[in-house]
Amino acid sequence: MKVEHWDKKSNITKELQKFRALDINFSIDLDNDELFFIYNEEKLCGYATINLEKNAKLKKIFVIPKYRNNGYGTFLLKYIINWITKEKCDSLTVTNHKKMNNFLEKQKFLRTEDGYILDKLLEIQKQKKNMVFVAKVAIIINIILAFLKIFSGKIFNSMSLLADGLNSFSDLITNILVIIGLKVGSNPEDKEHPFGHGKIESVFSIIIGTFIMLSAVQLIRENIEKVFSKNGENVKLSNILITISIISILIKVFQLIFMKNKTKSYRGALINSLLQDYKNDIIISISVLIGLLCSEINPVFDTIIGLIVAIYILKSGYELIRDNSLILMDSQNEELLSKIRDEILEFEEIENAHDFKMTTSGKDIHIFLDARMKKDKTIEEAHEIINTISKKIKYQHPNIKSLFVHIEPMYEDD
Repeated sequence: MKVEHWDKKSNITKELQKFRALDINFSIDLDNDELFFIYNEEKLCGYATINLEKNAKLKKIFVIPKYRNNGYGTFLLKYIINWITKEKCDSLTVTNHKKMNNFLEKQKFLRTEDGYILDKLLEIQKQKKNMVFVAKVAIIINIILAFLKIFSGKIFNSMSLLADGLNSFSDLITNILVIIGLKVGSNPEDKEHPFGHGKIESVFSIIIGTFIMLSAVQLIRENIEKVFSKNGENVKLSNILITISIISILIKVFQLIFMKNKTKSYRGALINSLLQDYKNDIIISISVLIGLLCSEINPVFDTIIGLIVAIYILKSGYELIRDNSLILMDSQNEELLSKIRDEILEFEEIENAHDFKMTTSGKDIHIFLDARMKKDKTIEEAHEIINTISKKIKYQHPNIKSLFVHIEPMYEDD
């Protein structure tokens, strides 16, 4: 399955003949319309036309009967949505939607007086760019912080500041992985990945957690060695050391606030991991400052704080790996599923709902369930009921992208 966009510089005469053979009602304005064709391997099996004169308007989407209800129309429509977004179109409208209502609503089109619209496409793209921009800013900040802390920790012989510096270096690697994860995870669904690529966020979060734990183990080893070392040097406390610690705290607070504001409309696994990491960094940096000040009383305080910080980092890394491993293994959110079940049972047409399952991909949740309905309902009536339920559930829970319902008949003696 592949989609191609017609390059208007090329001759399309032969292709037009093929389209007319597929669809006797085929028509196109060669000057103003954009044409997309979809293939099954090398065989042409459908097309779509859109108009960009004022805004993006889907004029027609057509798949030959043999390939209908096999995902070809969905694949073609998603390709078009990605294409018009790159062309800086903020919405896609459909006015000629005969027999397409359910198809469009599944793709989150909203019904209007004239037809259907899928809007705020540029806003979604802007969110993704914001997240990548935040990660790039964080890389620059962590390069500066890592250099300052590690250099100062070595010069002034502070194990706690050195530990904090290695933590900042770990954050640097984390943010590079975040950029890669966001770029891969934002790719749309395809035939091989029907739920999208969002699980890659959890994969990278586990890698991030592993880096954090490795850094923590190294810090614990160094602090223990210093405790038992007879020739260890004491911290050379100075105003420069205190100033660097205070500046690092302020930078981390700014970084947390900046990221919260920039990513408030998107909170996937990677972003949540980063926010938690930044909160940890602030706690760590404050602890380091306390350790440095207490080292005036007794030098061992710096080493103790360094050890506590390292153990805290180790715990954070473990929790990151644990939580994202559960996502990859499709661990079930029983509280959410129970709430969804109660909401579905509010519909009087549903006698029972059971066998709930869910899978998570990035910030999107997909839910599967069986629902019992009175057997006197026609297929069309049952379909309309499930469609109404699906729209209400997705409206109440924006992170639920799809609701797959298997209908079972309810007999009188059940």
